[in-house]
Amino acid sequence: MKNILIYLIFVFNFQSLVNANDIKDFAIEGMSVDDSLLKFYSNKKISDSKVDWYDDLEKEKYISYAFESDKFQTYDFVDVWVKYNDKDLKIDTIAGVLYFGDDKSIKDIDDCYISQKKIAEDLMLIFKNAKKNDPYTNIFYEADPSGKSSYTDIYLDINLDYSIVISCYDWSDEFLGTKDDHLYVTIKSNDLDSWLN
Repeated sequence: MKNILIYLIFVFNFQSLVNANDIKDFAIEGMSVDDSLLKFYSNKKISDSKVDWYDDLEKEKYISYAFESDKFQTYDFVDVWVKYNDKDLKIDTIAGVLYFGDDKSIKDIDDCYISQKKIAEDLMLIFKNAKKNDPYTNIFYEADPSGKSSYTDIYLDINLDYSIVISCYDWSDEFLGTKDDHLYVTIKSNDLDSWLN
């Protein structure tokens, strides 16, 4: 088990991070980059959790999974990507998804923007050599031609191999119920980022 785990709790205060300097020390619901999914789930659960969100991308590169659990302390879902044909099912990229709500630590999109900046600031204290970009907003023109749906990213380039991305997703009212507003925190390999782009 990792010596240092990060949990985003309430207003996303970080705990036990004084000596963190490796991307593998950053955990989402106890799972970190390079951990095997088999440490956390059975083969059947992993197989049942496979998703195919990227049907237009090369198939023999990555496999994606989506997990939910009542035992998660912070997130509603955790998304994981592993390299295709990796028998050890080592986590290449991991993300936590937290939907907004009156009963959640983030109530709405404005609350998300505040939390997003706080998370980035806290991470910059931990990963002192990281390079941070300013918040950048993208419009979902393909999904929502009205231009009313968007997501705002803050990228932290941690090293040559990994970035942390903190995102706030703001869907127009027309999509609510099918696509819900949420915070998305991901530890993303640059290889997977290239594949997605």
